[in-house]
Amino acid sequence: MTMRSTRRQFAASAVAAMTLAVLPTRLTAASQLFAGGKLYSFSDGPMNLPIESVFYDIFGDDRQKYLKAAKVSDGIWRRAVNVNLLEVGERKILFDVGSGLNFLPTLGELPAALDAAGVDIGTITDVVFTHAHPDHIWGILDDFDDLLMPDAAYHISQAEWDFWDSDDAVSAMVPGRESFAVGAKSRFDKLRDQISFFKGGDEILSGIEAVDTSGHTPGHASFLIHNPAGPVLVAGDALTHPVISIEYPQWHDPADMDREAAALMRKRLLDRLATDKIGLAATHLPSPGFGRVESNQSAWRYVATDS
Repeated sequence: MTMRSTRRQFAASAVAAMTLAVLPTRLTAASQLFAGGKLYSFSDGPMNLPIESVFYDIFGDDRQKYLKAAKVSDGIWRRAVNVNLLEVGERKILFDVGSGLNFLPTLGELPAALDAAGVDIGTITDVVFTHAHPDHIWGILDDFDDLLMPDAAYHISQAEWDFWDSDDAVSAMVPGRESFAVGAKSRFDKLRDQISFFKGGDEILSGIEAVDTSGHTPGHASFLIHNPAGPVLVAGDALTHPVISIEYPQWHDPADMDREAAALMRKRLLDRLATDKIGLAATHLPSPGFGRVESNQSAWRYVATDS
């Protein structure tokens, strides 16, 4: 595999007691506070898609309002793919795994990014999935279709597993996305002997609470990391754009499998994030994906964490 990543794609958190982690100057640091641990953000590569594939059923003026809000002028929808790693105690907990090399040619850089940062992928103790879309789960396999982290424990919501493992998943896909279901099922087949399930509200690991953020997929989950210095939510695809998801949560995202449920979920989630002052780490927010949500009159706004 080509080592396309550099250390610039690695973002590290601050440690407890307001002390920033000491990092080489070539690293880009993003401030996140954790008692006894660190939260990192790694890039799996850029996701650049033609708008026709993103807004496959949104046309005319409706499409233009999305493009204007996102400041897209050249027909390409650009988004980061951030993958979070939490190191706390003896655990190294990876939230999602990127896409591997079989989804988009610009993605699949997570293993190289981990290696460039000096993280031995064999020391990952837990992999926690937000959901089973390709850019979140396909990266569990290596070039030989074996588990890249065979000794890790894997965790996913019961509802997410039940959907993608069912015979109905393929028929539920919009035309052209049937590979999403086929790919998820093939990865599940590799995980059956070491997967554990949870539901919203469960403490899946010490200090990590599963939050039901279904709508984007039937069992999408986010993860609230309880921390004395302030909680942080690893949000996955619950919020995917700093303007569209946060300032206009009622807008329907074509990638959401249940658009009505996802819109309601975003409003509830944004209110909780702003009211409880919960930090945010999300897959597709601008790299490294760390920030917070603030109330803005009758709506919300996203504030990226200063690097």
